[in-house]
Amino acid sequence: MPFGLTSSGFILKRLADSKSELETIYRSIFGAGIKTTDDTVFGKLIGIQAEREAEVWELMEAVYNAFYPNSSSDISLDRVCEITAIVRNEATSSTVTAYLAGTTATVIPLGTLFSVQDSGEQFASLATVNLSGSNFSITTLTSSGGFAAATAVAHGRAVGSYVFINNANEEEYNGLVKILAVPTADTFTYAITGSPASPATGTIDADPATAVNCESVNKGSIEALATTLNNIVNNISGLTRVSNYLDAEKGNNTETDSELRTRRVNTLRGIAAARLEGIRAFLLTVPDVTSATVFENTTLVTDVTGRPAKSIECLVVGGTDQDILDAVFDRKAAGIESHGDVSGTVIDSQGESHTSKFSRPSSVNVWLELDLTVDADYPSDGDDLVEADVLEYASQLEIGEDVIVYPYLVSSFSSVQGITDIVVRVGTTASPTTDDNIVIEETEIASFDSSRITITQV
Repeated sequence: MPFGLTSSGFILKRLADSKSELETIYRSIFGAGIKTTDDTVFGKLIGIQAEREAEVWELMEAVYNAFYPNSSSDISLDRVCEITAIVRNEATSSTVTAYLAGTTATVIPLGTLFSVQDSGEQFASLATVNLSGSNFSITTLTSSGGFAAATAVAHGRAVGSYVFINNANEEEYNGLVKILAVPTADTFTYAITGSPASPATGTIDADPATAVNCESVNKGSIEALATTLNNIVNNISGLTRVSNYLDAEKGNNTETDSELRTRRVNTLRGIAAARLEGIRAFLLTVPDVTSATVFENTTLVTDVTGRPAKSIECLVVGGTDQDILDAVFDRKAAGIESHGDVSGTVIDSQGESHTSKFSRPSSVNVWLELDLTVDADYPSDGDDLVEADVLEYASQLEIGEDVIVYPYLVSSFSSVQGITDIVVRVGTTASPTTDDNIVIEETEIASFDSSRITITQV
């Protein structure tokens, strides 16, 4: 049997093959009657030599495999991909908006560190900010239908701003909240979970919150669920509180060998291809892009969606605007217009400027309430496990993909033991009442967040 480089590729000479060959050689030199069993001198010599030969053959096989993307790994795969100008995506930081409170005008410098409860993962602020707004008293606080109404004389808060509500005896009222409406200069409303007693009791007050964008110190898929970024690492006089209203946008882990191989194939498939699948394949190779869909209008008139004649529209999740604008321009056919609500300038190889466009899908916020009947097998952290599984399911949803309650959503946490019955309420507004599927249009994407997931054990 031939070994080494053959017309069929590289054929490995294994330990048993080397040993058999050496035994034949030894007998031809020292006589056919020599003993070559493992307990003889000849046998031991053959064993040592065969083992070293096998190691050399394995090394030759590894070198051979390192030249091909499907068999190479690690740095060897990186080198193979670099031949076609494809570079492994490095890990990226997770990002989150932190909300701070404390003494008015306190300076919070760039790089201030905050950490996530339990995990201890740290996030650093990306800008220097000054705390604004002063603590104010809330004279009355009532609830109805999942919303709280606060009365605070001349509170000075605007719709969309954030405050920390403090010291209500009913905990459902407290914490970081987003102001949804300001009916008068002395009142505002915000969403709550649960059904606390109304009116609230206690000496209630509020601290205006100042926003600052942060990124994780460690790169990768770092989790910071809503309200869990609540520890101040740096001791800054005048800074008393931090929290996050929404979950952190998770970064990407370093691209695995399998992911790099897939992206290489998609990239090469999309080279010089202006077909929709080629454009989509190329968009999916743009760093941090997680989902992409491409639409076209092949007619000579504007279609019902507003796409101009002879145009394409690329809907993209993730990635930077400029990287996507460049990719769209690079892959669309000459004479075809790009359409979308994100517009920018692209410079071609001749130094000429061109307008390139694409769109971001509209996020459809999803509220989910789960009533779980559980038994003794339900783990102590079961609610956290269910929530994490739901969020993982949600992260896999593509543009235009409906939220299918049964079986997909409920089966996402089927691995959690001890759940004997489930009641689901899901919808696109707070306090949903039905378990109907949520229809997502072709230009939309479902958005889940831990702040909109309520799990109750009944």
